[in-house]
Amino acid sequence: MKVVENLLIAVDPGHGGKDPGALVDGYKEKDINLNVALKLRDILTKNGIDVIITRDKDKTVDLQQRCDIANKAHANYFISIHCNR
Repeated sequence: MKVVENLLIAVDPGHGGKDPGALVDGYKEKDINLNVALKLRDILTKNGIDVIITRDKDKTVDLQQRCDIANKAHANYFISIHCNR
């Protein structure tokens, strides 16, 4: 059962690949962002919301590619996940 009709959310785990983002106490922002984004995708999907994710593994996706992924899919919302110290 779909909870929300005609809604597509783009989830963007910030950084990735050669760009680690913030580094704090041995943790890389890119890894935390990806874990949070994958969990968010799962929660939204389980609640009947369609989700597209800009990366689902540790790879480099530049800013224009991230926008293109969301725009090509006609996403209604774009959520970019970042974390800092």
